[in-house]
Amino acid sequence: MTGIASPEKASSSKKKSERKCATKEEYKQLSSIMGVMNNLRKQGTLCDVTLVVQGKHFSAHRVVLAAASHFFSLMFTTRMMESMSHEVELRSAEPEIIELLIEFIYTARISVNSSNVQSLLDAANQYQIEPVKKMCVEFLKGQIDATNCLGISALADCMDCPELKAAAEDFFQLHFTEVYKLDEFLQLDVSQLTHLLHQDKLTVRAEAQIYDAAVRWLKYDVCNRQQYMVEVLGCVRFPLVSKTFLSKTVQGEPLIQDNPQCLKMVISGMRYHLLSLEDREDLGESSRPRRKKHDYRIALFGGSQPQSCRYFNPKDSSWTDIRCPFEKRRDATAVFWDNVVYILGGSQLFPIKRMDCYNVLKDSWYSKLGPPTPRDSLAACAAQGKIYTSGGSEVGSSALDLFECYDTRTESWQVKTSMLLARCSHGSVEANGLIYVCGGTVGNNVSGRVLNNCEVYDPNTQQWRELCGMREARKNHGLVVVNNRIYAVGGQGALVGGLDSVEYYDIASNEWRAASAMPWRGVTVKCAAVGDVIYVLAGFQGVGRLGHVMEYHTDTDRWVTCSKVRAFPVTSCLICVVDTCGVNEDEDMELIDSQSHTASAAPPSASTSSSS
Repeated sequence: MTGIASPEKASSSKKKSERKCATKEEYKQLSSIMGVMNNLRKQGTLCDVTLVVQGKHFSAHRVVLAAASHFFSLMFTTRMMESMSHEVELRSAEPEIIELLIEFIYTARISVNSSNVQSLLDAANQYQIEPVKKMCVEFLKGQIDATNCLGISALADCMDCPELKAAAEDFFQLHFTEVYKLDEFLQLDVSQLTHLLHQDKLTVRAEAQIYDAAVRWLKYDVCNRQQYMVEVLGCVRFPLVSKTFLSKTVQGEPLIQDNPQCLKMVISGMRYHLLSLEDREDLGESSRPRRKKHDYRIALFGGSQPQSCRYFNPKDSSWTDIRCPFEKRRDATAVFWDNVVYILGGSQLFPIKRMDCYNVLKDSWYSKLGPPTPRDSLAACAAQGKIYTSGGSEVGSSALDLFECYDTRTESWQVKTSMLLARCSHGSVEANGLIYVCGGTVGNNVSGRVLNNCEVYDPNTQQWRELCGMREARKNHGLVVVNNRIYAVGGQGALVGGLDSVEYYDIASNEWRAASAMPWRGVTVKCAAVGDVIYVLAGFQGVGRLGHVMEYHTDTDRWVTCSKVRAFPVTSCLICVVDTCGVNEDEDMELIDSQSHTASAAPPSASTSSSS
């Protein structure tokens, strides 16, 4: 049936069309006028001012310059001498740069490149031509790297460009471990250095790298910099430096051995390590952790095929093996916290009581006592040093409403307030300190009713609260958090067969919304999120398993199938995101060789310094 638009809608549509036409006409008219004025300028016609730069003359129209620049507006509309002069000399300016700026004022076109950007920014800043200044800032932001971030930060300070300064500082903080080994860092003055080394947001693998940076800087010009020893090493948070590194490397450093105040800092750090966790007091800045450098992988453990364990690297979509000696578990779950993967729950003929633990940094396995009620088909997530296990079922029994907590510091289990609804084969995630459980099945795991029900637990109040239900009931689905949204991916619905539907829970509005469907239907879906991307790495369709890795880009709501990357072959696997930063390095950063400071951080030779 053909619809007829109402008079109001037709009128509104007409107005919009008229506005668009008016905008185009305005642009064409203004462009035409400025084109004529630019031709007049080039011919010297009707020009009423000449800018003189290092002997070169540039004709222009006062009204055009005043309209484009607050600097020229003040010059030509106040009682300044230049307002009456036919010629205006611009001192400390470059003719080529002024020519580019005048051309921009008349045409709105300018070429910014690495050769002219600094001069253009300086001139645009001085003559208050904001569009050019903004273009220069955007260009420089794209040029920031480890070799120039400190220089660009200093330039941004001089040019009053807070946005550029913030971008350069963010880069420095994120790439500190690369920057501190370069000449630009070693040539900082002491006030610049201490300002940077005090920052909480420096991204490091260990505090030992801050110590390494401080000593490199001191030894770069030890004769002149030794007087700043206490000030510079005072930036190092010695309680955060490992006991091994303090005793083996720091105490043996000759510079420190000869300085009683620095030695006192080191001893203070050693004393901190001798205290029990309970007795360690907050020492303010000196014990406050820096931002940790991350290297995320997605770990998959075979479950029913224990020898099949691998890392997936999101950076290059590659697979690498993990050594897995543990026995087979059916319907278990895996959680990562503080360098350790905890594999818990699951069954063989009977529920498994033991919890297998894998330290990703040390590549070592060990066992701990598992949940008080051994069961399978449970879900788990970690928050603030605690692992929360929810639901599940004992072999062949109905779903449970159990909720338990394992404290990784005290290695003890506690039974917490039961969920509002018993469930198994569900999903569980942590977001903003709260524990969310979604979907699953109630009753028997095989024939029980599939749920769309969701609830949330607050560890502070130890209370559960029911949430808005999912748009679709599902079990054995993927559940991940990205940017304050909880995504439910695939799984088995109320009817037989897998789901391709995806939805997300907007935490702020307590509402589930539809997202783009998967290009595949999964009765079980094994997925994890790194950054803004959700990776589906394994799954079962009912008659076959997932063939290739799929990516869902949350920022564009688009799915991509990686046709060259095979999916994980075990559909009953366990999955979690781990941080492998520091693998193959022990805690005291053996990669940092204190003996290398002299060789790698030697000051410039006399011939080099004299030519600079």
